[in-house]
Amino acid sequence: MYELALPLTGDSALVQERRESVIRPTEFTFLTTSRPYECRHLPERETAPSGGTDPAPPATSSTVAILVPQSAVPLPQQKVVRLLAGRMRTEGMTALLAQFLVQVGEHPEQFRTAAAGQLDRMALDLVSATLAQHLDLEDALPVEVRQQGFRARIDAFITAHLGDVDLNARTIAAAHHISLRTLYRLWADEGTSIAELIRHRRLERCRHDLANPLLAGQPIYAIAARWGFADKASFARLFRATYGLTPQEYRQTSAPPQA
Repeated sequence: MYELALPLTGDSALVQERRESVIRPTEFTFLTTSRPYECRHLPERETAPSGGTDPAPPATSSTVAILVPQSAVPLPQQKVVRLLAGRMRTEGMTALLAQFLVQVGEHPEQFRTAAAGQLDRMALDLVSATLAQHLDLEDALPVEVRQQGFRARIDAFITAHLGDVDLNARTIAAAHHISLRTLYRLWADEGTSIAELIRHRRLERCRHDLANPLLAGQPIYAIAARWGFADKASFARLFRATYGLTPQEYRQTSAPPQA
């Protein structure tokens, strides 16, 4: 198996094939389970609150990792082993892999059992694309793997720009230097259109904020505007059609009970 590990708290050190790296949070390390290796973790100790009498919280060390069969990675093993015990900063495809692993690891309830196969393929494609990026072997990947990696970059772009009122298929295509036809073709197997995806994610962000008691004092349409809904009336109709309640009704039903 190949393993990519990302420390979330604390520092780690890995030794394999007479190479050693100290890895800090936001850096992946890479190893293979078919060869001996040594891994050490140094917990992160937090300081006690200033002026208080409470002791400092206990030291913690946590890591998210993914293992994949070597045979499932479409790259030459004699080249992949060059990365053993190396450090990979979370940039490009590596950043997308980190976001994916943290999201699935921290919020498994967001994914249905039926989606396991799709998540499996996404994970494998992101791992393959990450390794290829660090070996300058992107062109050696199968076309479908490269397409999946490209879709992942577009998906991350959409999430990062949900608050942009002008976010649409045309601006997404322009930002990635592709035609609208190419964008639609990339999304043909996703089961939803670009416009539907943007609308759904914006609504979910609004729904989450409306249920947040810390945002109870914010006007509903300020929340809607923050997530790209410029028209109050159309937002209210769309929200009710999707969730069966008006935004105000949803906020009231989601509010915690009064003491």
